[in-house]
Amino acid sequence: MPELAAAVEALAARLPLAEPPAAALAAEAWREAFRPPRLRLLLLAESHMATTTAKLACPLRLPPGLDWPRPAGFVRHVYCPAYGEPALVPGLPAGNAGTPQYWRLLAALDGRPAPTRAAWPDPAARLAAKAGLLHRLRARGIWLTDASLVAVAGPGGAREAARVHAAAIRGSWEGWHAARLPGLAPAHVVVIGSAVAAVLRGALDAAFPGCWQAVPQPMGARRPGEAAALLATLEAAARRHAPGD
Repeated sequence: MPELAAAVEALAARLPLAEPPAAALAAEAWREAFRPPRLRLLLLAESHMATTTAKLACPLRLPPGLDWPRPAGFVRHVYCPAYGEPALVPGLPAGNAGTPQYWRLLAALDGRPAPTRAAWPDPAARLAAKAGLLHRLRARGIWLTDASLVAVAGPGGAREAARVHAAAIRGSWEGWHAARLPGLAPAHVVVIGSAVAAVLRGALDAAFPGCWQAVPQPMGARRPGEAAALLATLEAAARRHAPGD
């Protein structure tokens, strides 16, 4: 998509990126692979994690029969099957813990246990459970995408400076999302992260008047009861706006 490439290149020209533009394009390809044909509940998170050129080039070794699209190479995003699954990308230089918090978040939308290592110690069974979860959410019209096309978090989760963080989110909206997301006409939008909501509040009010809300990042919900409240909020939003058949 030339418009996507142009948006990423514009961000690269203005900001000190934590990754090559090719990684941002690959991350968007993974997101698009799971976009529902009819969007009902949109989850707007912050960004994927920065992915280096070396990591992007690592071949994926997906098990035979795994029902998972493969639009791009390795990126540090929950939609990439190898993220958090070291056996699927043995050539990765280092660091592939994944984001289990987001698997718990996605599982809450589905109302089922999260496909964690503890619940599914067998890798093949765990991957099948993850794939099943993503396909069920897609069938219900639930989609997770990111406000920033480019990574605003690097290795270890370290975030860019506030100025760069806000500029990446605002530039991604103006250069890409503003022309696409409102036209998908979701019934409801859940913004994951107060920082994203703070930057885009005016744009979200204009694009989705009266039908969006913000919740904390799952990594930030650490006080007693916060994580449970976050997951309950997401499950309720899914039941109301994207009920299963």
